[in-house]
Amino acid sequence: MSAIDYSIGFSRDEVVEILDVHKAELKKTLAAWSDSGSSVTKRRIDEIHVVIASCQEALRKIAPAEFGKDRRIAISSTDFINR
Repeated sequence: MSAIDYSIGFSRDEVVEILDVHKAELKKTLAAWSDSGSSVTKRRIDEIHVVIASCQEALRKIAPAEFGKDRRIAISSTDFINR
């Protein structure tokens, strides 16, 4: 499942709502998984994590003052010229 950029076409409140729904779904899924051992009837936990991560990224883009700046790290390199 590819990550969706929720910062495009969604308001801050809509992203928070999506995040809240998926956090609740994650809690229910984890509880179901804990109760039954290895059988999960809900969506896979990985799919929920992708949506949650996408929402977190979108909130950092939409409201960086409230949710923090993007956590991207830039790395530069210098190529040495053979002499």
